Amino acid sequence: MKKAIFHLLALALVTSTGSLLADEVTLSNGDKVSGEIINTDGGKITVKTEFMGEVQIDRAGIASIRADAPLNVTLESGETIVGTIDTKGDELQVKKDDQSEMALGLESFGAIRNDESQAAWEREQQRLNNPGWLDFWSVAADLGLAAARGNADTTTITSGALIERVTGFDKTTLTFGQIYSTQSTTLPAGKTANALTGSAAYERDINKKLFVYTAATFDYDEFQNLDLRSVLGGGLGAHLIKNDRTTWDAGVGGNWNREKFSTGLVRNSAELNIFERSDHQITSVLKLYQSFTIFPNLSESGEYRFRANVGGEVKLNSHLALTFSALNRYMSNPLAGNKKNDLLFSTGVQFTWDQK
Repeated sequence: MKKAIFHLLALALVTSTGSLLADEVTLSNGDKVSGEIINTDGGKITVKTEFMGEVQIDRAGIASIRADAPLNVTLESGETIVGTIDTKGDELQVKKDDQSEMALGLESFGAIRNDESQAAWEREQQRLNNPGWLDFWSVAADLGLAAARGNADTTTITSGALIERVTGFDKTTLTFGQIYSTQSTTLPAGKTANALTGSAAYERDINKKLFVYTAATFDYDEFQNLDLRSVLGGGLGAHLIKNDRTTWDAGVGGNWNREKFSTGLVRNSAELNIFERSDHQITSVLKLYQSFTIFPNLSESGEYRFRANVGGEVKLNSHLALTFSALNRYMSNPLAGNKKNDLLFSTGVQFTWDQK
């Protein structure tokens, strides 16, 4: 009996001690929320509680804050001090490691963050203001395979890669795509698709709405008799919508297009480049995207080409996703005997990595 009572007292002591060590936020109506203070960004204070997970509370509805573990307090001047915090009246008291104290008005500090949140915030400030060239790269690579054996004998392989570096004021993008398909179902057996595409682009913001860009694109397509299409150009774009869930850009520019065909024909032409593109984060795991670009030919009146793309990804975890896409490519003046339109569908598994 005594042993059981001792265990109950020990449990009560541990529970009360845990409660004492927990951060505590008191609301203006007298309610209290205990847990771990994560940050006070975005006009809200985020507290990680034991049973309710992360809770966000408007800063305007907070009467007092207390934290027994050191937090990072960023002042309006940009300086950051570290210490435990408590509120006394209309002041926020910060006690540093050397036991010195600093009193701040409840409205005079910029933010409070734990170490993890502070590190993420500092990295974001670096990305926005002074990024290094080797920082903030991300890579997404996908692979698709389809095969049939028996009455049909076909194999299709698709692959792609997207390498990006996005900072607070510019974006560098490298892309690669490939499709290769063979069949042995009917004669003559052999390849039914063989195409490669790659591009490099750089964009830099002029202000929050406008940006300039330059790009180079290279295409090969055996079944269009296209040995190499090289397109170099640039222009002006606008961020029509830009937030955490949706981006929508549009722009116009000019290109120089050189096409070399396996027949020996070489065509050089000037083009307009008119585009729009958007990304939509539908849920935390589902992302959709689309783009449309038309290239009116300035050297050959009435001729043009366009490229339309739609697709999406379903995230499985932080590194893997299922992908699907459809690409429509149109050229009004193909070589004799070739079709004007190519439509490519692909699905696969994507691996992603970024420096975050």
